[in-house]
Amino acid sequence: MNRLKQTFQRIDPGYLVVLAICLLALWPFIGRASLPQETDAELHIFRLLELSTLVRGGEFYPRWAPNFYHGYGYPIFNYYAPLTYYVGLVFELLPGLDAVAGVKAVFVLGLLGAGFGMYGFVRDNWGRPSGYLAAAVYVYAPYVQYVDPVARGALAEAFSLGVFPLALWGLDRLRRQPTWGRWATAVLLVAAVILSHNLMALLFFGLLAAWVLWQTVVRQDDSVGLRWLWAALGLGLGTAAFFWLPVLLERNAVNLNTLIGAGDNYDFRTHFLSWAEMLAPTLRLDWGATEPVFRFNLGVAQWVLGGAGLVLLLLRRVKQGKQVLFFALAAAVLTFMLLPASTFLWEATPILPFFQFPWRLLGGTVAMLAILAGAGLEAVQTNWPKLRGWGTAVAISFCLLTALPLTQPSPWPDFGDVFLLRMTLIENSGRWLGTTSTADYVPATVDIIPGRKGSVVVGFLDDGPLDRVNRATLPDGAEVINEEVSPLHLRYSVNSPEKFLLRLFLFQFPGWTVTVDGEPIEPELARPDGFIAVPVPAGDHLVDVQFRDTPPRQIAWAITAVSLLLMMGAGWQLRKNRGRFRLPDRLHTTDWGVLGSALLVSAITLLILGPFQLLHYNSANYVAEPAQVARLDDFGGQISLIGYDVSTETAVPGDQVTVTVYWQAQTKMDINFQSFVHQLRPDGSLAAQSDHLNPGEFPTRRWPLDKYVRDVHILQLPPDLPPGEYQVTAGLWVQTEGWRLPVLDASGNQIDDKATLFTLTVVDE
Repeated sequence: MNRLKQTFQRIDPGYLVVLAICLLALWPFIGRASLPQETDAELHIFRLLELSTLVRGGEFYPRWAPNFYHGYGYPIFNYYAPLTYYVGLVFELLPGLDAVAGVKAVFVLGLLGAGFGMYGFVRDNWGRPSGYLAAAVYVYAPYVQYVDPVARGALAEAFSLGVFPLALWGLDRLRRQPTWGRWATAVLLVAAVILSHNLMALLFFGLLAAWVLWQTVVRQDDSVGLRWLWAALGLGLGTAAFFWLPVLLERNAVNLNTLIGAGDNYDFRTHFLSWAEMLAPTLRLDWGATEPVFRFNLGVAQWVLGGAGLVLLLLRRVKQGKQVLFFALAAAVLTFMLLPASTFLWEATPILPFFQFPWRLLGGTVAMLAILAGAGLEAVQTNWPKLRGWGTAVAISFCLLTALPLTQPSPWPDFGDVFLLRMTLIENSGRWLGTTSTADYVPATVDIIPGRKGSVVVGFLDDGPLDRVNRATLPDGAEVINEEVSPLHLRYSVNSPEKFLLRLFLFQFPGWTVTVDGEPIEPELARPDGFIAVPVPAGDHLVDVQFRDTPPRQIAWAITAVSLLLMMGAGWQLRKNRGRFRLPDRLHTTDWGVLGSALLVSAITLLILGPFQLLHYNSANYVAEPAQVARLDDFGGQISLIGYDVSTETAVPGDQVTVTVYWQAQTKMDINFQSFVHQLRPDGSLAAQSDHLNPGEFPTRRWPLDKYVRDVHILQLPPDLPPGEYQVTAGLWVQTEGWRLPVLDASGNQIDDKATLFTLTVVDE
């Protein structure tokens, strides 16, 4: 009992304050059932389901997902960072929980990791109040709080934003005093950074390595602690080798070209940010929108408080100025990489285009700003003692208040039950294949993705094994009996009067091994679908097809095992090191003030502002409240145009004019319409145009009836466009058939096939 009491006494009560600070960010996940739909969260739910199915079948680290791609399988788990799925699996396997609950738990843990990790690192360097502020600045940065976890549903990336500050804190604690516990924690957290998200691992591991290098330069008197830091980085990298090394060595075995675009959504050139957007305040969300508009901004509190820390650094008022300088320089570099001016670096660095979206660097940028803000607060408290008490509470309240609009995301419906049949039905609908929409990670041997085969997917109906034998190609008199059909192991008893190719509905990929009567053979490749074809002699034979580790994967596992052994060996040397420990301070006036202000803001938000819907729009009844201009045009009794925005009604030749059209479905549609915005000359000819295959990137067949779709078009004016007045129109059409939806009057008569929005005046420069 005394030991248990001592353990509780060693826990910093400041963690409770951090938990209160994080409450509003966590509330959408803990206060609501289910998860947002029409985001990447849906994909992660089904990946977790697939992993759970495999683990329950005895495959504890599968690299192949056999039930995706209509049952043909593909190696998503060989290439996509696995940590979030295994964390979610811990919850999914609990009685009464499912994959939705598992994914939700990972989102919650990511936000908690962001808060506690940032608090711990900044607290140890600049004091507890500074830790509170850094946690608030980081957690309530729009990208960390809302964009990644809610708007995008980017599970792995959102989780990595929580792992990074924990790893930074773990390394810093190891530097201060190497003990076996701190050593193992630092190594495993560095590995966790790499295992959380493919791309963010490059950013965050790079930041950790740069920080250790910086410490090596500025703390040359601390050679012992610094050696442990470098060792932790190296062994953390080695521990994660079982994942990243096969990705590197087997990168040519799959299709990765779709991860890089040219002029489309996956082209980094189309996703740079401007200073205006980064520094802009957060927008109110509209619950009446299918995809509420938001900004990729830093957050006002983030750049104001981080900027204040930068100013105090330049004035040489901050404690540990050399360390703070590192975070200031890192923030400057990351901010530069968000801007179009950095295009030359993105083009010159081969790996950067795979990031696809420069705004992905917002997570790292706001982490640096959070540390600057924390260091700045310590400087304020030191130089202006009168601000010591209430100043912290005010700064943290500032973070929470500026983030309030994002604490009220649109309600989401119940996700429903998660099972393999539902997964394959979604694939059949064409929304995605294999939980991707661009054929990522499909084996390179697949020239053309084959269509769905009823004989294969029928197994999903009764949750039974999938029959992957192409029985239509068997010779007369041949018989193939399933001896064993498990997720990654197929065994067939074959009898045939003649030799033949046993064709399997299974993509060929390194790792699939085939034996006939126990003798290894090299299967043939069926083109263009990339299926495995096994040459079988005449007579009775036993064909065994099994997924195994390739030499690169075996080498990777060996490196991981050696790294873990070295970690334990080094930890054994530190076993006698006892950490210097003192009881944490009790909560003082400042702590209680922060706790009270955080709980007060949370209570007012959850009990008053939220229920009375004061923090968001709630468009309804064919009205889009955020639209600059409201109107109501009836397109064929199927879709209404309910408003529009325009960036300018006066332009010069060569300008870009952004026109945002707000559509709303009147009825469920069985075809997909395309949208257009045209700039017409006085004679009716076309001067400029913008066309979308899916208005608002949302197929019209899936439009709900109670929400509008925001459709952003960019008109590129020709550089030789004569001055004058031009009509800008919008409409809907069917590209494959060439006809437009008519515009109807109140009596249902056609009056046009387009809606005229406004007159654009073009003037000389």
